[in-house]
Amino acid sequence: MGRTSWFAAIILGISLSRLSLADGPASDPPARTQQVQQAVERAIGYLQEESDAWWTTRQCAACHHLPMPLWALIEAERQGYSIDEQFLADTLESLLGSKDNLLASRIFPNPAAPPDPRPQGRGLNMGLPFLAVAARSRPAPVEGQQESLNLIAEEIVRKQQPDGSWEFFPTLRRPPINESQITDVAWIIMALQGETGPDSPTSRREALSRAIAWFDAAKSSELHQEKVLRLLVAIRSGKPLDTMKTAIEGLLALQREDGGWSQTVPDWKSDAFATGQTLYVLSLAGFTAERPEIQRAMDFLVATQLPDGSWPMISRSTPDGSPGSSKLLTPINCASSSWATLALARLTPKRP
Repeated sequence: MGRTSWFAAIILGISLSRLSLADGPASDPPARTQQVQQAVERAIGYLQEESDAWWTTRQCAACHHLPMPLWALIEAERQGYSIDEQFLADTLESLLGSKDNLLASRIFPNPAAPPDPRPQGRGLNMGLPFLAVAARSRPAPVEGQQESLNLIAEEIVRKQQPDGSWEFFPTLRRPPINESQITDVAWIIMALQGETGPDSPTSRREALSRAIAWFDAAKSSELHQEKVLRLLVAIRSGKPLDTMKTAIEGLLALQREDGGWSQTVPDWKSDAFATGQTLYVLSLAGFTAERPEIQRAMDFLVATQLPDGSWPMISRSTPDGSPGSSKLLTPINCASSSWATLALARLTPKRP
């Protein structure tokens, strides 16, 4: 804790001058603790209802509607919020309780089915690493769930390319859920880390090592999510905070006057996906709700939440990431609401 506080103090001194709102428009009144907690509680209700409806009607474990909300709900529960424990247990069991359940989720290749002739059939279904990260956020998976997580890890290793990456199809990507090859590999690394202990197969540990080497050497673009996920991987890997100083400064410098962050699209406004994701990672780096930058971001999320507990987004259904024309916005709304919940629950717990 001493190291984190020392580092956060350095970042505060460096960043406050460039983040001052003295010359900008007046901001909304700071969100009080009770307001933030109420926002989290509304978001929990939305995520449970939306995820349940998606799974019941579609039987598809999509990244945005099952793994991301599950991760957010598990974190909220850890921070003292009440969730529907039966829903959480039933959903995890229906997805990971057995090999048959995993196959029924439609994100794991069924060996009895004909090979997928489409280009993406060669790649890794990104629902798998998302699901593994979410499941591992809850301790001690039961026996059937552990078997499914092992199958996911084996599939990840099987689909790895010789250079340490996984095949990526730019014309088929779905930003911001899978925005670039770097963001995909970030999720895969986090999934492999959860399944790679001292007693894990050598192939798994070697795959993780190759993936990290590729990830560290890959040239980053200007995508905001790449910056955030690189920092998240570094934190989860246990790297010293002082090695992340430049990356954290860079994120702080991108904060908008309204307190939020925006996705890397020209002229886009702040949104809950980029803000929640950035805020969550900064919270892991030791930033607390007392920090002015963090308080402004929390104010932004509280002010922009919809009455149903979700956060509004616009379509990014086009492969180049520019505004799309999708009429179904619940996937990106659900993903953004998950990130916002992860961040707000960590920063404003209901118990110490």
